[in-house]
Amino acid sequence: MTSLHTNDIITIPLNKLVLGKDNVRKTGVHDGIGELKASIAAQGVLQSLVVKKASKGKFSVIAGQRRLKALSELADEGAIAEDYPVPCGIRNGESDPTEIGLAENTVRAPMHPADQFEAYRDLIDAGKSPADIAARFGISEVAVKQRLKLARVSPKIFKAYREGKLTLEQVQAFTVSDDHKAQNAVFKNGNLFPRDIRSALTQGKIRGTDKRARFVTIAAYEAAGGALERDLFAEGDEGVFLLDGELLDRLAQEKLQAEAETLRAEGWKWVESYTEIDRSEMDYRVRRPEPLPLSPDLEDERTALTDEYAAISESEEEFTDEQSDRLDEIDERIAEIGNSVGKAYTPDTLAIAGAIVTIGRNGEAEVLRGLVRPEDEPEAEESDEPSEKKERPEYSAKLMASLTTARSAALGAALSENPNVALSAVVHALAMSVFDSYSGDGRLQLSGKVSDYDEDGSKGAYELKVSYERWSEILPGDENALWDWCLEQSQDTLLDLLAFCAGCTVDAVTAKQNSSPDCVLHANKLAEALSLDMAEWFTPTAENFFRRVGRQTIVNALTEAKGIPAKRSWQKAKKSELAVLAEREIAGTNWLPQPLRS
Repeated sequence: MTSLHTNDIITIPLNKLVLGKDNVRKTGVHDGIGELKASIAAQGVLQSLVVKKASKGKFSVIAGQRRLKALSELADEGAIAEDYPVPCGIRNGESDPTEIGLAENTVRAPMHPADQFEAYRDLIDAGKSPADIAARFGISEVAVKQRLKLARVSPKIFKAYREGKLTLEQVQAFTVSDDHKAQNAVFKNGNLFPRDIRSALTQGKIRGTDKRARFVTIAAYEAAGGALERDLFAEGDEGVFLLDGELLDRLAQEKLQAEAETLRAEGWKWVESYTEIDRSEMDYRVRRPEPLPLSPDLEDERTALTDEYAAISESEEEFTDEQSDRLDEIDERIAEIGNSVGKAYTPDTLAIAGAIVTIGRNGEAEVLRGLVRPEDEPEAEESDEPSEKKERPEYSAKLMASLTTARSAALGAALSENPNVALSAVVHALAMSVFDSYSGDGRLQLSGKVSDYDEDGSKGAYELKVSYERWSEILPGDENALWDWCLEQSQDTLLDLLAFCAGCTVDAVTAKQNSSPDCVLHANKLAEALSLDMAEWFTPTAENFFRRVGRQTIVNALTEAKGIPAKRSWQKAKKSELAVLAEREIAGTNWLPQPLRS
């Protein structure tokens, strides 16, 4: 039987040692080498290597690969000599290297972490500093402090950890407080999720991530004498707890007051500061800064651009690529003119409004300006002068007529299939015409004038055309026979015919010659009564919509329909390509142009 016992320990020069090919350790060879190097540099080699004789006066290391590596690196760094004496036990030639290496790496029981934590505590109690211990064992000073913190938890907690009743993560949670009584109370309560342990032990304490702490800064709080507790197992300000809330509030208010002094220099009627405000309780009207006046040259240029935009938009033809590009250029230039001058609060606003400085969500000073209290709000002055601002239409007059014609046709088709609503609509229109007390303009023309949808080509127009052909086959061809035919029909048949005729008279088209608000109002009411969903009657395509609007309108439609920010590729695409892309991307989203929405 091969003996596994070593001979007497001797020292062998480091440069005579080589790593044996039959060393059993293959994994984790480099793990913790830094710590091992620091230990060897401070304490020497505490456990001898196991070697056997090799050729040319060398010795092959059977067990101790990591120690050999650490020694070699120390020699390369000049920390020890190349012939540093290494304690070794020599095996005879009959020894099995694999069996020796396996025995050395498996029969040793690793130190329990609790024993390690106590050892660090004992070193500190003996007068060693965390920095000294960190250097001697090749670990960080933070790691030393963490282990010391673990060793100083309540004895009950530490005992439970040693016995396997608590995990390391749970013990780490208990270190958030140094109060053993509080630790024991939480342990006794039995709710031992790490998050709940930390929550229970930090009640009433202010986290370092609190916006007041960020505003004041933890350094300023400490400089003012504020007490802290630190969770060494949490990162950054998450692991810092401020214990003096009154001091923190005082420091925050002092800093806010300094910000308020700067605000007062702006000339506000009043300035106030609060560490916290409830916006839902604020009863102020907000006045915004107003653009500074343009120079005469810029004002003239903006007016000319606005007039040019309106002229192109009112064109009876569809937008060409050149017209669309020009509209985009005008938009960009008008925006540039508006942004070329700054904004400022007027003296009138400063005379009645105030400002509040508070702490924002991220711990920065947040200023709310232009706040007008109800009692300071001036009475509104009536003015008969019309506004000089010209609104640039988004859709051309021809496109508006086309869109609303499609809606009229859809309303008519839906109405022709709903006799009950049609009867109400007819009676309503008659009453509007007969009684003098009604001045509105109903949109059902009962004179028999049929709305012309032929050129619209919409689904609504098609449905009405089909119904027209069906009724033409039912009704007598002789107009003299129509009266007798009507007298012979049932009430249901007459109501169906009434509904169709009413549908043919619907006119909700918005055009230059017809811009009455009653048109839109009555159309919306009729659509509501019919539960009309225009997405079932109209689908925007490149042909019927996108080629007839400006580039920015197409981009806005894409962002709204897709629910995503505008893509750079959309902005760079040619107008014709963008129109086709919009048709494809918006299909199936039920997106509609604004004039088709109720």
